[in-house]
Amino acid sequence: MAYNNTDLSQEKDVQANEHPKESSMAFYKVMQRYIPIVIINLLIIIIMSYLISPLSKVATIVVKGNEAVYDQQIIEESGIRSKDSVLELMRKKDTTAENIVQNLPQVSESSVDISGFNEVIIQVKEYNTVAYIAKEQSYLRVLENGTVLDEEYNVSIGNQPVLTKFEEGAALDRMIEELSKVDMPILNLISEIELVTDRENSLFIRVYMNNGNRVLSLIPTFSEKIPYYPQMVKAVNGKKGVFDMEAGVYFTPFVDEETEESGLNEDEREALEEFNE
Repeated sequence: MAYNNTDLSQEKDVQANEHPKESSMAFYKVMQRYIPIVIINLLIIIIMSYLISPLSKVATIVVKGNEAVYDQQIIEESGIRSKDSVLELMRKKDTTAENIVQNLPQVSESSVDISGFNEVIIQVKEYNTVAYIAKEQSYLRVLENGTVLDEEYNVSIGNQPVLTKFEEGAALDRMIEELSKVDMPILNLISEIELVTDRENSLFIRVYMNNGNRVLSLIPTFSEKIPYYPQMVKAVNGKKGVFDMEAGVYFTPFVDEETEESGLNEDEREALEEFNE
């Protein structure tokens, strides 16, 4: 009987040891089942809390990169309003950026981004203004892509040249095309470009420079020759007069502020001849 009692005791010990293991396994299985449910519920609570919080709504709108176009114009064309849904804006931000470019001819590029939780950054790039067209009592802005804006100005803004005696047509279109090829530092040296209407060649222009000189040129070759203007001025030792770029480059100094005479010394003639080679 003692032998049998020993066997029973050992069997009870084995059963006792197995019971905690079974309990642990059962608890583990329960946790495996409920932990995902708890995590999902927590995520739902976090998302719902965000959606009803001020952080999910647009708080501020900042415009960067604009000079000619007002901030408010860009914001209005974007369609973004304070308290709009940030998530909805993120979903359609590319479309919003495209709307800005399509509705504002001065804007060449645009992007919309979210900074922090709810600050909207609108970044734009504008077309350069290459000239102004003089009307009877107003000025129209000309952009580098050839667009002439409808908005009228009482005065020209900035250092861009003013186009006078130009009408809508081939001469104006070609002039704008040539201006778009000229670097801004050179454009800023020009005060006025006048279409000379009494010449046989309908594309002949007279250019008034800010330093008092005049330049005669043809529209089709303007962007090719005008960049050399600073070197030409240096070649004639800063004398005031008329640079004729119609065929080659020739210079006629002023006797006074209005009258021209023919006269350069030999060194000045040789320096200017370099531009005719």
